Amino acid sequence: MNSPSIPNKIINNQFVLKKKLSAGSYGVVFEAEDLLKKQLVAVKIEKKEKNSTLDREIHILTRLLGTQGVPKLIWSGIDNNSNILVQQLLTKDIGAYLKEYRKFSLKTVLIITDYLLQGIRRIHNKSVVHRDLKPENIMYHQKQIYIVDYGISKLYRDNNLKHVPFKESRSFVGTTRYASIAAHKGQELGRKDDLESLIYIDILLLKGILPWQNMLGQNNKERQKQVGEKKMKMTPAEICVDLPIEFSKALEYIRSLKYQSDPDYDYLIQLFRKLAQSRKIEYDDVYDWTSQSNQSSSNNQKQETTIKQISSLQQFERSPITMQNKWQFFLLYYSQSLKVPSTLDVLQDRKRSLQNTSYLQQVQDELDKSIQNTYMLSQVANDYDSKQDYVSEDDINDTLFLRYNQLKSQILQIHHTKKNLESKLV
Repeated sequence: MNSPSIPNKIINNQFVLKKKLSAGSYGVVFEAEDLLKKQLVAVKIEKKEKNSTLDREIHILTRLLGTQGVPKLIWSGIDNNSNILVQQLLTKDIGAYLKEYRKFSLKTVLIITDYLLQGIRRIHNKSVVHRDLKPENIMYHQKQIYIVDYGISKLYRDNNLKHVPFKESRSFVGTTRYASIAAHKGQELGRKDDLESLIYIDILLLKGILPWQNMLGQNNKERQKQVGEKKMKMTPAEICVDLPIEFSKALEYIRSLKYQSDPDYDYLIQLFRKLAQSRKIEYDDVYDWTSQSNQSSSNNQKQETTIKQISSLQQFERSPITMQNKWQFFLLYYSQSLKVPSTLDVLQDRKRSLQNTSYLQQVQDELDKSIQNTYMLSQVANDYDSKQDYVSEDDINDTLFLRYNQLKSQILQIHHTKKNLESKLV
């Protein structure tokens, strides 16, 4: 495969690349067609010159196979010296929806949080910590929420369930905006750190901004330091100001946990579910972006009814004014609307109001466009900080991952030996 950017290339004689979905420091992700199963999949191709994080992701996804809320690993291997990962194709990441909506309703955030808390617990139960939770790594698909991108994830305990010991003076891992205080301090990350990142994500989804956004550092290291200092300085109540108290309670609890503490996931889940109950919010998998489409359909129906009413009114005005015509018009109008006008003047006022709707909508569209342009300019300033990933050099010496690579190498050697023997027997 000489150029992964060209569509219709075939991977492993099975997956036909269709279109590029995204690209970053790791490589490129394509939408592809699985020729055998006749379904669409996601294909991630790692850049040749990069230190491999795809091997780590394959290792983690293999361990998480069958875990709800984790994309299914379909195939992995090497094609033309490039590392390839093929997995379940999901719809859209939360970061993309956030750019469109700027912030979400409390209902949408609580539904997302419920899915994430349960998903994080399942991942942690498989001895994995994600270490880079952010909106771009949270995806919506068929009314459910998935956690993706395990390139810098890590096992926090071995096969005997023995916890990895606490260490300090580690390199920074994660994304500055959502990283835990421990990440800024250079400490080994554990389960509590995934949960801390989740709360920071919640705040962004609800308010559209975090207190440490737009901090200007001379470089990545300077920005990491400034953001870390601000997180340490602010109390949970200050970080979660103007939000329901449950968010500051959750953050306060998470910050009280030690490195090897077993988080009380049920406490956090019930904390937010009680908040939903108090606000009469139902966990019905209806999000802001799905309810918007339903609202558009409803608005179209209302618009059609309005057009019929105007048409009927115009027809009435052109007709000779007789008592029979008046009764025919009122009967037609009643069949289209439950609201009964008291006089003909009320009907005429309504007509004038409806005629102005088009102009008012045009003004509103211009205002929305102006607001969107301003927001897009702000996003340009924030994108670099939001998407920049930092991989710890200390992970190269991660003994658990080294053991996985050794086993993988042995399996490849056995595979090649078997193929050589088969070719000689033919």
